[in-house]
Amino acid sequence: MKKILVLVVASLTLISCDLDNNDCGDCFSPPRQFNFDFADKDTEENLFTNGTFEEDDLKVYDENDEEIEFQLVPYNDRKILSLNTIGWELEPKTYTVELSDDVSVGFFLDMDKKQGDCCTYFEVIEFLIPTYEFSESPTTGIIQVKI
Repeated sequence: MKKILVLVVASLTLISCDLDNNDCGDCFSPPRQFNFDFADKDTEENLFTNGTFEEDDLKVYDENDEEIEFQLVPYNDRKILSLNTIGWELEPKTYTVELSDDVSVGFFLDMDKKQGDCCTYFEVIEFLIPTYEFSESPTTGIIQVKI
């Protein structure tokens, strides 16, 4: 019994020593995913599910006309544009979501890379859609753009 007690005390001492050590290991959080719900400004109907826009016409590109990968994903009877490859660049960027030949939504994104509590993470410094009203859901993070 004494051997077990000594082993437990020694283990707890070693663990507590590790906790006091400032080397807390690697921790990395990638940039957040940007998800957009394009909705009718009056009815808030999703403009992909109601047929106003077609997935085949959808294009996303940056200020250098480089195409950005995207997915149009179903979510609660809506189709959400998901951009999970943006946010890595730390200089301000402008992106365009072309919904049709006639309708495009431009947005500005400025990100910063931070370090704190032994973690590296990305923080949105500024996000702006200058030509349309938009809001971000505090629970889902989905950005609803009213067109």
